[in-house]
Amino acid sequence: METQTIAAAAYHRLLRRLDYCPAWLALPVGIGAGVLGAAAVLILTPAVVGAALFVLLLGSAALLAWSGEPVASLEQVPAAAPTMPGLEMVRIPGGVFRMGSPADEAGGFDNEGPVHDVRVSTFEMMRVPVTRRLYQDIMQLDTPVPDAEERPMTGVSWLDAVQFCNRLSEHQGFAACYRIDGDTVQWEQGAQGYRLPTEAEWEYACRAGTQSRFFCGDVERTLDRYAWYAANSQGAAQPVGRKPANPWGLFDMHGNVFEWCWDWYGPYDQRQQTNPTGPPEGSYRVVRGGSFVRSPGILRSAHRDVVHPERRREDLGFRCVRVPPQS
Repeated sequence: METQTIAAAAYHRLLRRLDYCPAWLALPVGIGAGVLGAAAVLILTPAVVGAALFVLLLGSAALLAWSGEPVASLEQVPAAAPTMPGLEMVRIPGGVFRMGSPADEAGGFDNEGPVHDVRVSTFEMMRVPVTRRLYQDIMQLDTPVPDAEERPMTGVSWLDAVQFCNRLSEHQGFAACYRIDGDTVQWEQGAQGYRLPTEAEWEYACRAGTQSRFFCGDVERTLDRYAWYAANSQGAAQPVGRKPANPWGLFDMHGNVFEWCWDWYGPYDQRQQTNPTGPPEGSYRVVRGGSFVRSPGILRSAHRDVVHPERRREDLGFRCVRVPPQS
């Protein structure tokens, strides 16, 4: 089967070369070549054989010339679905990392330890936080979001973010990840729609293979190049993607706005874990990343903060992840 597929692809590539000759030109050229070729055969062969070859060559030339432009349809490639602005996803390869901050990390807090090994499966994450424009388009708001440019969507509760994930899944043709009943949310982990990242997924993606305080190193002054925070933001959230990305191509993981995670807040388990999802219940949800009004220490990869799920803050947004089908 594989050999047949390769041969067919080679045949199609050969035929597509006819595209370089438009039909209006290929038809007379092809017929002319057939007449000349057949005439040469008539001179060198008996009349009966020559006549038969003449008809065969002439017909073949006419057929190939006629097929000059349409032949490309033999190998049609479906057009890719248009990507909505702000919805570009980045594949995050699965792996094991050291989650949390060591006791001697500058600016660290007790709730960021103990450092422990976590295995994370492959997933996809939005390259940038959900923007005001994307939120407005997906939620079909009657009242447009003010300042609907490419700034992160803020002032949303945890439940607002979860509802957006379901609406985005529906819009893109995926099964919703969340079953929502009032304030109760159940995660359908078999669904392949959009959802909030777990705390472990968020830190793994932010670190992008690093173990330093920030993905750009340990020195705070380097943050001015990579993040929006209190020293350079002019006290406001900035358009997404304006600072360099981390090594895995994700923007604004440090600073600009905090981001909601799925997990209820609770202490870490020091044992090695695989795809942890946090405690089964709690009072506060975890947020990550720091924001435009915070100091560098709060932007560290390991820093974890907590917010009541009903709160809406102007320095708090979110981004979505999804798990693609496994090949």
